[in-house]
Amino acid sequence: MGSRVVSKAVLLLVVVALSAHIVLTALAYVPGVPTDSTPYIALPSYTLPSVVKPGGYFEVLVRAREELKVENAYIVGLKGAYNLGSGEVLGFKSLNVDPRYSMGVFALKFKVPEEAAPGLYNLILVSSAGRLWMPNSVLVDGGLDSKKCIMLAQLTDMHFGAEQGGYPNNFKHTRYVALINTLAERLGLDVVVYTGDLIDVGSDVRAYRDFFRVTSQILVPQLALPGNHDWAQVDDTRGFVEMYYGRYVNPLRVWNFTYGRFTFVSLDTRMAGYPEMWQLDTLESVVKSSQDKLVVLVFHHSFFNTAGSYKGGISDFRSYVHSAWRQSAEAEEVARRLLDIINKYSNIVAVLSGHIHRDADSIYERADGSKVYFITTVTSNHGYPEGYYWGMKVVEVCDDGGVRVLTPEGRKYTPTSGSINTEAFRVFEVTDAYNAAVSWVFNTTGFTEVNVRNTTLVFYLNKTVPLESYKLYGDTGRIHKIFSYDLGPYYLVKAYVDLTGSGSITMASYEDKAPPRIRVISTFPREPVLGRPLILVLEASDTGWGIKTVEAIVSLNGKPIARVEAQRMIEPTQFRLVYNIGEPGKYEISLRAVDFNGNIGETKLEYSVEAPRTETPTPTETPTPAETTKPIETPRETITTGELTTTETPAPPAAEKAGFPAQAILLALIIMLIVLAAALALKRRS
Repeated sequence: MGSRVVSKAVLLLVVVALSAHIVLTALAYVPGVPTDSTPYIALPSYTLPSVVKPGGYFEVLVRAREELKVENAYIVGLKGAYNLGSGEVLGFKSLNVDPRYSMGVFALKFKVPEEAAPGLYNLILVSSAGRLWMPNSVLVDGGLDSKKCIMLAQLTDMHFGAEQGGYPNNFKHTRYVALINTLAERLGLDVVVYTGDLIDVGSDVRAYRDFFRVTSQILVPQLALPGNHDWAQVDDTRGFVEMYYGRYVNPLRVWNFTYGRFTFVSLDTRMAGYPEMWQLDTLESVVKSSQDKLVVLVFHHSFFNTAGSYKGGISDFRSYVHSAWRQSAEAEEVARRLLDIINKYSNIVAVLSGHIHRDADSIYERADGSKVYFITTVTSNHGYPEGYYWGMKVVEVCDDGGVRVLTPEGRKYTPTSGSINTEAFRVFEVTDAYNAAVSWVFNTTGFTEVNVRNTTLVFYLNKTVPLESYKLYGDTGRIHKIFSYDLGPYYLVKAYVDLTGSGSITMASYEDKAPPRIRVISTFPREPVLGRPLILVLEASDTGWGIKTVEAIVSLNGKPIARVEAQRMIEPTQFRLVYNIGEPGKYEISLRAVDFNGNIGETKLEYSVEAPRTETPTPTETPTPAETTKPIETPRETITTGELTTTETPAPPAAEKAGFPAQAILLALIIMLIVLAAALALKRRS
């Protein structure tokens, strides 16, 4: 009887725990990660927001198979929350992506309340299909027309889903969340523009979700357009729009966005490296109808491949035009048409691009003397040519046509070096499975591009637990000020922090007392070899706040000789550790996973590495004269000179050089006698 009661109690606890897990999983906020199910908000997007004045209207396009009934809608941001009501149903319509493809969407119309404060807001729809939301997708315009200059941050070639420099690019990119949010408050950044290659392989859904999750934490309006990598391994426009880029970024290949006196127009240079002609028709139409605006043109493949000053037609500087724009007669025709539009409309003042992974700013001068600034920026996260680095660029555009690149204090701008070098700005975010614990780990030693004594960090927190249950851990003495906001699906905490040196700060709703677990997935080679690197792939998992570091303490013959930090891989729980075996002896490698509360999980490996064997050559015996000896074969000697290895064939023994051997002479005489005998026999028969 007692055992049955215990069994039932255990079963009840398991059910309760499982139910709590399911509820927590269902309600937990993971920033910017949408599900695969429809419907979803296609526009406005976190990378193409709607701009609307207080009291004005904006459309919401939902990708849905059937009519959507909205009970209520809200915009929620740092400036407050506003009820939009149930909105007006406009019904199904076609969203034209290009002349050959249209996507069906369900359209709704909402009015922003007159009292809405200017700012950036999340959009939330409470509908018959559940709650739909899109972060940072509605910008309430409280007087943008009064801005004579705007400041934008350009990032390009992010390559989410790839790994370089010891870190996955999606992990490295969280530093831009901290940097951009800091510059937004310090300099007044207005817009962030991503000029293509967001993802390394365009069919990598996981990478798109990571891009969504990371960039949705930036508190500035963002614009994005595709590059050739975003088209990689994507079969057609339908897949591009409905399954990959268009599903997780925004569905338009060509768009325009007006911010006060300035209009941004995007083109899609595709895998081909240049846009189709219909895109230039759209561009000219937008520019022609926006004569009262300054136009900033944005696309991925840079037009010029070298920084410089240019004027005239393409024939005047053809070799300086990027090869993508002159690879064929069609490409060159598109390039000429683009230049014709730029010459025709003086309200085009700047062109932003990337692709070449380096700074190469140029100036094009029209016949009337007016200038267009072609800004080409270094890669944010991925491979670059020698002498360059990972970074981003800050550009100011003014309504008098002036364009300038803002460089770090103390560093002079040059057309080939205008970006902020972010390589030493090692500021990374780590979360637990449910965003109930968010940590920032940093090491800014050597970073001088931007003052980090008052850096803005954001913590996007799970709302299934009360805000007051969250506590700060780690280097909390570095925090100057802290503010919290209820943003609908989640809490946002904004902290102003001194990030000089190294440290970490965690905000969590629970204490982390459990150590992480660590195990070896693979070793290469299986046994260490003297003079070769030992490569370990490790799995480090944690049920608490997350893994801070994975490292190895290497001991040789009982004496510690090295501490090696493992590098994160694309899979969040996997790490790679490389150590070069330089000496023979008995090795003990202590592998340690450390979480953000200092808990340690550990495992050990032991190896014996032997010194290479030195073989003693066997002496050659000298035969006595009475013995019959065989000729000694002369070995083939290998001679190494520099990097070239040649093999010399030795000369034959001296005895063989003196003349023909006796056996050969005797054989020749026998053959001659046989030939003579045969000839005599034939003569007798005849």
